[in-house]
Amino acid sequence: MAKDSDKSLLPLIRLCKKGDRSAQFNLYRRFYRFGMGICLRYASSEEDAREIVNDAFYKIFTRLHQYDETRTFVSWARRVFVNASIDYLRKYKPEQPTDELDKVPETGYEPEAVNWMRADELAQLIGKLPPQYRAVYNLYEIEGYNHQEIGKLLGISSGTSKSNLARARKKLEQIVASYLKHNYPKYER
Repeated sequence: MAKDSDKSLLPLIRLCKKGDRSAQFNLYRRFYRFGMGICLRYASSEEDAREIVNDAFYKIFTRLHQYDETRTFVSWARRVFVNASIDYLRKYKPEQPTDELDKVPETGYEPEAVNWMRADELAQLIGKLPPQYRAVYNLYEIEGYNHQEIGKLLGISSGTSKSNLARARKKLEQIVASYLKHNYPKYER
């Protein structure tokens, strides 16, 4: 059953299904920040994220007939934004070599050091991961997908997904350590 907030969206969604431009604009305005929040996690830049969001909204408006009104719209839209992000990465971001990640030096920081970082700082650092690692990291750690699901979404094996997640974590540890060293030197071991 749809949540109350989704029930209040139903008239707007139904108008969008009929091609009402004003309703589409209202839905776009209402969910733009939500979509940007998701797409920024996968994109290399804010400009890329905007492009992904616009692609996702195109898909939302052209596939709105597929939305099941008994389910939550937010969940359906989230999946569209995530899938649009993955499609963008597949289309515009070729596989990058990963040899440089095989030997990541010790960071000198305890893993708990990130506990006091702001969420926007951490999101910015995750954004510095190579695209294929960022995608696996976000899908696993933030979206809650398992490795088999990630493999299907990205067209890789579940073993590759696991390997990319491990490498993403190592690389992120290195990125965080560098950030901490330059911004919070007093917290080094």
